[in-house]
Amino acid sequence: MVFWILIGFLSFLFLLDGTVLQPFLPQAWGSDFVFIPQLMVSGIILLSLHRGRRVGLLYGFFFGLLYDLSYGSTIGVYAFSTAVIGYIAGQISRQFVSGPIMALLTTGMGQAIHLLMVYSWYRLFELTQVGAHDAFMYRMFPSVLFNTVIAFPIYHGIQWIFRRYSPRFGSLFGKR
Repeated sequence: MVFWILIGFLSFLFLLDGTVLQPFLPQAWGSDFVFIPQLMVSGIILLSLHRGRRVGLLYGFFFGLLYDLSYGSTIGVYAFSTAVIGYIAGQISRQFVSGPIMALLTTGMGQAIHLLMVYSWYRLFELTQVGAHDAFMYRMFPSVLFNTVIAFPIYHGIQWIFRRYSPRFGSLFGKR
C-alpha cells in the first residue's frame, strides 16, 4: 500500500511543479532570477535516503521519464539525471548518519548536481544558449535554495507516510 501512496505523493509534487507554483515564481513577474521548482526531485532524494539506492533509481527514472515526456525538449535527460541523483542519495544514506539536517544537505547537493547535469546535457546538445555564469547565478543557485527550503515539508510528508503506512520498516533518518 505504501508503494501507491508514494506514487500518489510524488505525482502530486510533479503536478505542483508545473501548475500551481508557476504563477508565484519570480520569473512570472519579470525578474531576472529564475526559480526552477523541482519538488518531485526533492521527494525522490528524500525517498532514496529512506528506502535506498535501488528504489531511488527506479522512482527517479520513472518520474524523470514522465517529466521528459511532459515538459522536456528531449527524452532521457531528466530520466537519466533524476535516476542518477536518486541512486547517489541512496548511497549517501548508507555512508553517513542520517537525520533532518543531513537530509536537507543531501537534498541541496542533489538539487545542485541535478541542475548541473541537466544544464550540461542541454549545453552539449545546444538546446540552450544561456551562458554558464548566467545559469549558475540567475537559475541554479536560486533554484537550489528554493528547492531546499521547500524540501522541509516534503521531508515531513515522506516521514509521515512511512510512519503511518509502513511502521514496521523503520526510518533511516529521524526517529523510528
